[in-house]
Amino acid sequence: MIPASLLRTTTKPAKPPSQRARADRARPQRELVTPSWLLDPDQEQLMAGTMLAHTKQYQIEGLIGEGGMGWVYRAWDPVLERAVALKVMKPDVPESERDRFRREAIWGARFCHPSIARVFDLVGVPGQGFSWFVMEFLPGRDLGTLIGRARRREQQIPLRLLADVFRQILGALQYSHDCNVIHRDVKPENLFVTRDPNTNFVTSKLLDFGVALDLSKPRTEQHLVGDPRYIAPEQTQHGRQVDARADVYATGMALYEALTNRHPFADLMSGPFQGLLAAQRERVPAPPSTYLPDSYPATLVCGLDVVISKATAKDPDKRFESARAMQETLADVLRG
Repeated sequence: MIPASLLRTTTKPAKPPSQRARADRARPQRELVTPSWLLDPDQEQLMAGTMLAHTKQYQIEGLIGEGGMGWVYRAWDPVLERAVALKVMKPDVPESERDRFRREAIWGARFCHPSIARVFDLVGVPGQGFSWFVMEFLPGRDLGTLIGRARRREQQIPLRLLADVFRQILGALQYSHDCNVIHRDVKPENLFVTRDPNTNFVTSKLLDFGVALDLSKPRTEQHLVGDPRYIAPEQTQHGRQVDARADVYATGMALYEALTNRHPFADLMSGPFQGLLAAQRERVPAPPSTYLPDSYPATLVCGLDVVISKATAKDPDKRFESARAMQETLADVLRG
C-alpha cells in the first residue's frame, strides 16, 4: 500500500453535462485494458489528480561560486548517486530577481538539448518564494574565465576549441529560437565549457535563461534587458521589436572577444554603461583581423572578419537570418 502521507488527492468540480459531452467528443475514444496479472494486488492504483509529495536530500560538498543573486554549491544526490549543482538564492533578493531565478529554472527544466544546462528541480521555502534549484553539475570554466586567462598569458584560445564551443552554442540557440524563446543575455560568462563525463569530449553549455523572452506571450517589460557589453542595438531602444537576430549579434560580440582576447569596445569598458549602449547602436568596431596573430592564414582571417561583421551588423536585416546560418558559415570558415 502507498502510505497515505504521500498522497493528496485534488478533486476538481464536475463539469456541466454540455461541457462534459464536448470534452468526451474531443477525447480519443480508446479503452486501456490492463491485464490483472500485471498489477500487484497489494498496490493501489493512482488516480488522476493525485499529488505525490516527496522530499529529497542533498549533501553539500562545497561552494562553487557566488553572484549577486545567490550561491552555487556542488552537492551529492544519494538517491540517484550523482553530483549535482545547487543554485541557492540569497534571502534579500528583490522580487523582480526572484522571478528571474524562477524563470531560469523553468526554462532549464523545459528544454531538452545537449548544449543547454539541465535543471532537475525547483524548491521553495515557505515565505521566501522559490529559493533554490537543482541542476546538472558542470566541471569546467565559463568562456569569460578562459578569455581572461588567455589574455593574462598573452596566448590565444585554440581555434579548434572555439570551433567546438560556438558550433554547440549556436545549435543551442537555434533550438531555443525554434521554441520561440530568445535568450537575450548571450555573453562569455553564460557560455560554459566542460567535458562529457562519458566520452571526455569538450561540451559547451548555454546558461541562464532568466531574462529570456517567450515570443508566444505578450511583452510587458519597460526596462533594459541584457548586458550592455553584448546587447544588440535594438535591445537598447525602447519599443523596438527583438527577435532571434539579437542573440546572433551577442554571439558575434562574444566570438570577437574569444578570438582576439579583446572586447570590441575595450576602451569603453571602464566608463558608464550609457557609452557602451551608444556604441552598440552607432560605432563599428575594428575588424578582428586587427588583433589576430600573423600566423593565421589570410583566408581564415578574412573569413572571420566577414562572419563577425555580418553577425554584429547594426541593422538586424543585414545579420545572419538565424543562429543556424551563422553556425554553418563559421564552420566553413574554420575548416579553411
